[in-house]
Amino acid sequence: MTPEPVVQDTSNRPVTRGRGIGWLSAAAMIGALANAVAGTAGALLAERLGGATWYAGWPQAMIVVGTAIAALVISPASRGGGRARALAWGAIAGAFGAAAVVVSAIAGAIVAMLLGSLLFGAGNAVVMLSRYAAAERAAPANRVRALTRLLVATSVGAVLGPLLLEPSDAAGRAVGLPPLAGCFVLGAVGFAVAAAELFRSAPRRSVAPQRRDESSPMTDAAADATADAVAVAAATSAPGRSSTASRRDSIVGIGVLSLANVVMVTVMAVLPVHLGHLHVDLASVGVLISAHIAAMFAPSPLSGALVERWGAEVVACIGAVVLAAAACLATGAPQSVPGVAIAVVLIGLGWNLSLVAGSAVLSRDADERVRLRREGWGEVGMGVAAAGGAAASGTVLQLAGFGAVATAAAVVAVVLLAWAAAAGPARGRP
Repeated sequence: MTPEPVVQDTSNRPVTRGRGIGWLSAAAMIGALANAVAGTAGALLAERLGGATWYAGWPQAMIVVGTAIAALVISPASRGGGRARALAWGAIAGAFGAAAVVVSAIAGAIVAMLLGSLLFGAGNAVVMLSRYAAAERAAPANRVRALTRLLVATSVGAVLGPLLLEPSDAAGRAVGLPPLAGCFVLGAVGFAVAAAELFRSAPRRSVAPQRRDESSPMTDAAADATADAVAVAAATSAPGRSSTASRRDSIVGIGVLSLANVVMVTVMAVLPVHLGHLHVDLASVGVLISAHIAAMFAPSPLSGALVERWGAEVVACIGAVVLAAAACLATGAPQSVPGVAIAVVLIGLGWNLSLVAGSAVLSRDADERVRLRREGWGEVGMGVAAAGGAAASGTVLQLAGFGAVATAAAVVAVVLLAWAAAAGPARGRP
């Protein structure tokens, strides 16, 4: 006899649900650490291997392209509750990419280093897509808060990563590796550990159905199926969930994420090299990058609360204003280390506001197929748009200086403000 379906009241369901949310947060934290330490070292290593400043932006460009490609693979593979496993395989690819960069550093091959950075981008995709994995384990009304909590966990690893620049470099040199190669060894180990954590967070698939009573909790698969059914029912019955509204959400969300990422990546791709030109030591560079990354993720609960109160489009406008102000500050004082430090922290804050707002738009109540497609293309948009900025920033830095790089970022921030303002608020939705 087929067991009767179990129905639970989800009105009081906690923000996150399902087995393994702790493992998911741990994986995001460790992956962010690996991504931060190796990603920061990439610009310095590329300049060293290539022998010219204009190479500095290319590793970040390759990473964001790799992120976009990986997102196109991971998102479709996440259907049917397999997101954690898909993310785990992405983390493994990121570990191999970091290992390839280590080999290229030993061989002194800039092209191989860039190809390794491309594969390393899969790890970055894992870190970024993890926020949606947390959101889908929450009731629809709580997805923004679940997403921001995962970003807070990410911030811990992302802040610690740059602080390990000098120690990991020193450890690598101590065992005979070339300068900066040790940073990528740490990156490879970090993503390998993150993959293990993600495999542990994956819901266990039951072999046979079991009868349950009211005191027995649902399995993760049943909980996810129930939530998805509720979301689909809401999507198909609510008058506001037309194809036009869904298309609008996709355009607005992807645009906000892409433009905000261009601003951030354009400046940050060459920042370590610019600070080196200002004779800032590696340890201080790590501290400044950590402060920037803390601003990128730590304010997520505040950003989420603002989205719930004022709406995603309004918060996206606020983020654009902060990004523009930060870029203008860097433009006005490119040779001032304190001025640049304040600017990059503000860039992190503006990026966070935009990230949470854009992600909230893409994770609105749509069925799983539509939502996964949106999220994947959101990462593609972030990657492709930022790749151009990262690739060009090294050349602009060499030809015109850091002030010109910041000016270009300010222009993009103004475009972001116009984009978000033109979208207007969406009624009744965060």
